[in-house]
Amino acid sequence: MAGIGFRIEKILEGDTYIDFIKAHFYSALVFSGPWIISIVTIFLLSYFRPSNMDMFEMVYFNTVIVYIFAFSLIVAGFFFLSLSRYLADRLYLKEGDMLSPAFNSSALSLLMVQAFIGIAFFAAAEGPALRKFLIVMIYLAISLLWHIMIFLSTLKDYKAIGIAFLSGSFIIVAGSVGLGRLSGLNGYFAGYLAGSIVIVGMLSTRVFVELGSRKSFDINIFSFLRNNYVLVLIGIFYNAAIWIDKIVLWLSPQALKVASFLRSYPLYEHPVFIAYLTIIPSLSFFLVHVETHFYKKYKAFYIQVLDKGSYSVIRQAKREMVETLRNGLTVVMIYQGVITLLAVTFAYDIAGYLHLQAAQIPVFRITVLGAYLHALLLISIITILYFDFKGIALAVSFFFLLTNGLFTFITMMLKTTFLGYGYFFSALTSLALAFYLLDFKLKRLEYLTFASQPVGLHREEEIG
Repeated sequence: MAGIGFRIEKILEGDTYIDFIKAHFYSALVFSGPWIISIVTIFLLSYFRPSNMDMFEMVYFNTVIVYIFAFSLIVAGFFFLSLSRYLADRLYLKEGDMLSPAFNSSALSLLMVQAFIGIAFFAAAEGPALRKFLIVMIYLAISLLWHIMIFLSTLKDYKAIGIAFLSGSFIIVAGSVGLGRLSGLNGYFAGYLAGSIVIVGMLSTRVFVELGSRKSFDINIFSFLRNNYVLVLIGIFYNAAIWIDKIVLWLSPQALKVASFLRSYPLYEHPVFIAYLTIIPSLSFFLVHVETHFYKKYKAFYIQVLDKGSYSVIRQAKREMVETLRNGLTVVMIYQGVITLLAVTFAYDIAGYLHLQAAQIPVFRITVLGAYLHALLLISIITILYFDFKGIALAVSFFFLLTNGLFTFITMMLKTTFLGYGYFFSALTSLALAFYLLDFKLKRLEYLTFASQPVGLHREEEIG
């Protein structure tokens, strides 16, 4: 993400509050666009619900949209890290003309898989054929949106990205409310589909405009995915970990049965989704301030390695890189810590504005703390992958998936007052594991850097 981060960082050269807001607004959309859209639009559509739609229809609509985002993200995780690495390699080799073909090939294969899943899952639901068609089409559109997010870091026109998300969001809300008044629940789904298509269409256009190529497809991407299956697994495990706590609760006896295949747990879902919004500022801050500064030191270290710098110079470059990373993480922890503290302190006021029930306030508070740790965990995984420590990233992602599911199941068996503690302790232990493994590797970075080279590998085989 550092590429577009450098371009957004230039906005801050204006040195005004407006420039600061603009920079973080664009970075938030690049980093968390679909999350913002899903949570904000669901809230607004619930608030502006037409009088001809009853509460059950609204619950049905919200639950379907949540399922769409959940399962589309988990499946799209197949490409998240593996494709990002493929794009980075193409850019490093000055093969930027291969990015658009890679987009076409990966998007087509993803849509084929998602079409099968969408038809098998959502089309089997209750309701008229038109509603089933609209739901499947929304599922495909959101799947493609997750996919496009991988390519946003390679684009230059961040303003176009902002316009796409704002325009699509406006159409989602206005279109859904307007069509909902005419045709009820089907109109709500139609409006949501229209806005989603606008976002996907505008962002796809930017990909083709900025990354145009004479080639249409790139089949090499599939052999790359096969050879880098660890990155595929990391993407799937991490995305599944985000949703496993909700899935566990959906399967519980206490869950609300919305339809034959739809279950919801509002006591937990609503607070945790709002809690996710509190970490968007820190992720934006990381993209604009921390990652860009760290990348400069990271690049300087490896330039010294490749240029065969002296050991003392390489050691100094490493110290500066690690110090920059630690300072950046410290600032993020303090920055996000203040936001989290304010959210916990004023939880009752926030609950009043967002219409949370009294029983949801304790859940909101603990999940806000969990989201704080989750944000640091995500940043840690990104940092781990910078150094290509794929094994560590895989272990941490799987551990997060396992503990979030297990701890949530344990707390589910207890009183409802423990809701959210599973997510909190899962993020805490996963973050501790990530910090420990990353620190262990950084202390041995010089050795690992040289030992991973072909000569070092052969030498280790000879010694062995």
